Amino acid sequence: MKNNQLLILFFCNFVIYFTGTGLMPLLPLYATGFGATPTIIGLYLAVTYISITAGTMLTGWLAGRLTHKRLFIGAGILGVPAVVLLGQATALWQVVILTGLVWFTGGIGLTLTGVLTGLYADGKSRGNSFSLMWMSFPLAALISGIVVGQLVEWQGYPLMTLVLATLWAGWPVLGALKLDLTQVSSKLTSPQKEENKTPLRFGQIFYAILIITFLSEIVINITRMGVSLSMQSLSFSAGAVSSTATVGGLITVPVALLVGKLSDRFGRKNFIVMGLLLATGGTLVLILSTQLWHFWLVTVLLFGTMYVNGSVIPAFVTDLLAPEVLGRGLPWINTMMFVAGTVGFASAGYLLDTLGATNLYLITAVLPIIAIGLLGLALHKPQPVQKPRLRWRNYHFNRGCA
Repeated sequence: MKNNQLLILFFCNFVIYFTGTGLMPLLPLYATGFGATPTIIGLYLAVTYISITAGTMLTGWLAGRLTHKRLFIGAGILGVPAVVLLGQATALWQVVILTGLVWFTGGIGLTLTGVLTGLYADGKSRGNSFSLMWMSFPLAALISGIVVGQLVEWQGYPLMTLVLATLWAGWPVLGALKLDLTQVSSKLTSPQKEENKTPLRFGQIFYAILIITFLSEIVINITRMGVSLSMQSLSFSAGAVSSTATVGGLITVPVALLVGKLSDRFGRKNFIVMGLLLATGGTLVLILSTQLWHFWLVTVLLFGTMYVNGSVIPAFVTDLLAPEVLGRGLPWINTMMFVAGTVGFASAGYLLDTLGATNLYLITAVLPIIAIGLLGLALHKPQPVQKPRLRWRNYHFNRGCA
């Protein structure tokens, strides 16, 4: 029964990531067709991350009013027309609104699947469970990189978004027919209000992990945007731009299978450091990239960091937090990723115009090194032992939701 539910969650993740990884490399190109400058493109991509952050942060509140299953289904249904209409847009403001709606509903879906995975996961193989769930990302990137760019070159954006919407529709249908939350219903139900409870303190390590996640995700998003814009400036086709996701997914699928399992055995810290170093390496490679395989290498390195952020860091946070407060703590990891996306994209376009690409990427490459130092300080500083304290009225599976 548990495995069947995890498969449903896996499919939901796959659909969201398939749409996101398929669209993301092409969004700067699509916006350029409506006359957008690099600064406008950066702001446009920032709006998508503001939207997914809003979806993340509102998931707990919405779930307390609609129930988790209804929200799971409703978010999927709402995303279908948004994906279809995105390919029919005739003005940039329409593109921005529709893209934001797709990312908002996707954020809700990722939030629900992430917390449910944490509740279903066994303690001794927690990293492996998150790693397997994160496998949906490289698989989605691999397939979407092949399909999406070819569809655009063959029949344009309208057919491409229609195909994406058809796949997306499988999410609410499967949720309505097969999703069963009875096994975790007691954990999803908010406890009765107790007057003497005080707000939860997560501890310094948790907050350090939030900052580390923020810094690494800024690097990922600035570099991802840089890949698309650099390839566009070198006159690469839409198919070539999409191929970066294909190659990145193909090469790193075995990595996604192993990262979580190895972190269960050898500890999370070393893999978090490895992910940060990969982010720095990818950004530095981008500075010298002129050929297609250079951009493939950049994407592979970034995907490695993304796998660590998507599997090892949530497993580490789940290790830190008690089960009764996991629904509040774990969602902040996703929220921090999306906030970083907002900041990274909003600033990248402006900084590209003012500082130039090389200077921006050099500055960006330093951020993971700072994050490594912060991790070392947090883990070596003695932590006071304290019991979790929960503000019951704010529980509601609050995750805050790519």
